[in-house]
Amino acid sequence: MVRTRSELDSILDELEQELPGLLKDTQDPEDFLMAFTALSDAIEDSVEADDLPYVRQRIDEMLGRHGVQLS
Repeated sequence: MVRTRSELDSILDELEQELPGLLKDTQDPEDFLMAFTALSDAIEDSVEADDLPYVRQRIDEMLGRHGVQLS
């Protein structure tokens, strides 16, 4: 599906708005990772290959802003 950058930003902004609640509701880091990955994978699966680097960068940045490290 082709999306504009504005549409992608809106979708990613919504994902970031869900992060605090998701972090609060999932005490186990693995539970958080599974839940977040399901949401972020759905977004990544819906974008064109050319947009993936941008989407992944935004996801990494939002996780960093919320103190989440995926290593």
